[in-house]
Amino acid sequence: MKKMMLILVLDILIAALILGGIYGINYLLPQKGIQNQTALQTTRGKASVSGNENKDQVQQQSSSEDQTDRAKKLQSLVDSHSGGMQTTKISLDTQDWHRKFADKFTDQIVSTDTSYTSPDLSVSLTYGSYKTKRLDRSENGNHKKYGTDVSYVLADVYVGDITCLQTCFAQNTYGVGYSEKLTDMSDRMKAVLAVNGDSYSNSRHKDNGTIIRNGVIYRAQPSDMETCVLNWDGTMKIYDPGETDLQQLIDSGAYQSWIFGPSLLDDNGKARTEFRTWPYIMESHPRTAIGYYEPGHYCLLVADGRQSSTRGMFPDEMAALFEQLGCKAAYNLDGGHCSFMTLQSQVKNHPYKPEHEIQDGIFIMEGLQ
Repeated sequence: MKKMMLILVLDILIAALILGGIYGINYLLPQKGIQNQTALQTTRGKASVSGNENKDQVQQQSSSEDQTDRAKKLQSLVDSHSGGMQTTKISLDTQDWHRKFADKFTDQIVSTDTSYTSPDLSVSLTYGSYKTKRLDRSENGNHKKYGTDVSYVLADVYVGDITCLQTCFAQNTYGVGYSEKLTDMSDRMKAVLAVNGDSYSNSRHKDNGTIIRNGVIYRAQPSDMETCVLNWDGTMKIYDPGETDLQQLIDSGAYQSWIFGPSLLDDNGKARTEFRTWPYIMESHPRTAIGYYEPGHYCLLVADGRQSSTRGMFPDEMAALFEQLGCKAAYNLDGGHCSFMTLQSQVKNHPYKPEHEIQDGIFIMEGLQ
């Protein structure tokens, strides 16, 4: 009997080692990746795409001819950074966001612990917390120990130019197994504000949607999840599974795309009550999400969780918050240990563990001049 038990234990250990090895090789060890430039920056720092030499002239661009000319120069820059990969067609908003949101920007950089303004940017952090009286009884009651309270940090963001919102892959590489701390990526990007992205390489890219970053198409696969697309003109649209057509995304000027979800608001900006996602995501967790008001005005939410002082948020709680804020669209990104926000390289949320290495991030930064 003892011999049989020993054999059984050894068989289980061998099976575990084999499965662990397969997981490590497929998901943890870096696979052959695609190097990308650090977003739209050049090796000399900021790139010039305006054709103008001073900021006043850039801010005075308002006609469609000016925007068309700038779009052509941006297209050339993006194409030159694509490494030969396919890019989308750039078409910019005809409105001058510097003028539209002039009361949000400042002539000089003004920075505090919770805000940052410049001629290009306005970022303002607010902290919120409330009692829900709602326990998470999922996972056989494992979440009950975190209580019912919710706390979060919300970044209200105005940008003077769409290039003020960029994305970056960990280690500047698209692929499986590449990870990096958000703080390190933020420093490299010279970002003002940063949050984690969508962990784009789930399922090793197989049937895992379309990934477009900074106008470059890295992947075009089917998906059973909703896809969030931010366009070059600043508009945001969330597509149901099967709705994304690559040529349509190219022609409509897709700038960024994320594949995680779920979508949190309906077409009228009202909170959804049913969500296209899997049961685990329906539990309460630390969360990261992006919200859209109008071209040039966005918000980024990070909810803390898995702590006695804050359990995390359910999707419907996030949806209700984004409706209350007045967003037209909102989309859930990766969460849990990955949820993280920095402002000027300082961590601004309250994660339940030390900083976790992640696969990609969203960065608010001074735009291209």
